[in-house]
Amino acid sequence: MTTSPPTTTDTSTSEDLPQGVLPLWAVFGVSLGILAPASTLALAIGVIMQQVGALSWVTWAVTSLLVLGFAGGIAWLARRFTTTGGIYGLTTRAAGRGPGYFVMFAHLASSLVSGPACVLGAAIYLDAWLRKLGVPYNPWILAGCSAVVAIAVTALSLREVKLSAKLLLLIEFLTIIVIVILFVVVLVRVPGGPVDGRQFDFSGFSMAAILATAGFSVFSMAGFDHAVTLGREARNPKRAISLAVVGSVSACGLLYLAGTYVIVLGFRDVPMDGIDAPLDVLATHYDVGWLAHLINPGVAISFFGSTLGIMAGTSRTVYTMARDGMLPKALSGVDPVHRTPRTAVLTLGAIYLIVSVLGALLARATTTYSLLGTFAGYMLVASYGATVLAAGWYAMRTRSVGFGIGISVLLAAFGSGLIYWKSFNPFPEGNRFWVAIIFFVAVVGIVGSWAWLKRNRPTVAAQVGESDRRTDADVDEAEGVETSA
Repeated sequence: MTTSPPTTTDTSTSEDLPQGVLPLWAVFGVSLGILAPASTLALAIGVIMQQVGALSWVTWAVTSLLVLGFAGGIAWLARRFTTTGGIYGLTTRAAGRGPGYFVMFAHLASSLVSGPACVLGAAIYLDAWLRKLGVPYNPWILAGCSAVVAIAVTALSLREVKLSAKLLLLIEFLTIIVIVILFVVVLVRVPGGPVDGRQFDFSGFSMAAILATAGFSVFSMAGFDHAVTLGREARNPKRAISLAVVGSVSACGLLYLAGTYVIVLGFRDVPMDGIDAPLDVLATHYDVGWLAHLINPGVAISFFGSTLGIMAGTSRTVYTMARDGMLPKALSGVDPVHRTPRTAVLTLGAIYLIVSVLGALLARATTTYSLLGTFAGYMLVASYGATVLAAGWYAMRTRSVGFGIGISVLLAAFGSGLIYWKSFNPFPEGNRFWVAIIFFVAVVGIVGSWAWLKRNRPTVAAQVGESDRRTDADVDEAEGVETSA
């Protein structure tokens, strides 16, 4: 006997997140909003350009291909399992508690610095806008902007996630329109025409230089996976989440390739050293400075949207980890009115506030943004790569290997190895030396803590991923999956 599909009724309790309330566009909005293409066009491409030069588009081509491989593997798992724990939940279900534990803490470490980095990005462009209005530069103003952004993100994250999704989509759409207008102006007015031979001159090409920046560029394309944490709240999650993950990465990859070409073209006769807001400089240089008055607040809001999305995903991961006993139980508290992970949101908000304010005061903001992004990228490559390898293991174990998952696993394995080899050989110097050291210490710490936990606290280790099994069962029931009686 089979059960008929039930009506769409939220059966969750006040201690759970709501079930089946987010349509496809909202899930896509969270994924796209975290990627925040406007903010990457405005700041990250400039950071890469200063390090790589005219062939910056190659960095984005390589990064897009690698991240698409990650996204394909994650989407493949998302079509089979639902979770509120993100890729940690998927990895645990596919390959077991040990790999899931590693992905859980590697991804959490990345998220804890990605949020403050995006807060700083918003503050940088708010400060650039204030300077356009005649306010002189002052690091305390930048720190104040960071504090305002962190507090606003925290307050909004305590509300229903659907509201956040609407804002994310609207913010990105309007800001990208303004940036595209600037790109058209550059293409029309740039001296020498829109064809830039420098960007196709490979005589001095160095793949090592391209891959040395890959950690940061992966960070700039990361965050799409936070849509996976909406496994309970999304309608038809196994379809919606997989489409959002692959679709958002594909769209952004194409946009970054085109945007990089135009930005490098626009700076053909303009020095790039020491520039914090490259689109602002381009607008002024090409006599459309009025656009900067729209771009700067727009990009700041785009970074705000990205931070909002990261907060939405990370808070649900923390909520799930707390329910599994990996973090203090108090972090699993849910707001009784809005049904959001309130305690996790408030805790993350405090971290965002402290790290971003200190980052604005103790160093140049763009330097802090770059260093935080590089560390986040290193951890993301580890967590994404492990998740896709877990997907490959699950595909072989269940004899469901196909072309798509095969290509994803090959890209993840080869690309991750190549990025790490070129990033740490030769070993970074200066500030990036310490970023690399912290990364290796974090990886060793995660592996060591799992070994200790499994040996000394086996009952706690056995709880990894347990709360997600009920989530998956709830969603299957809500979708009307046939069950035998």
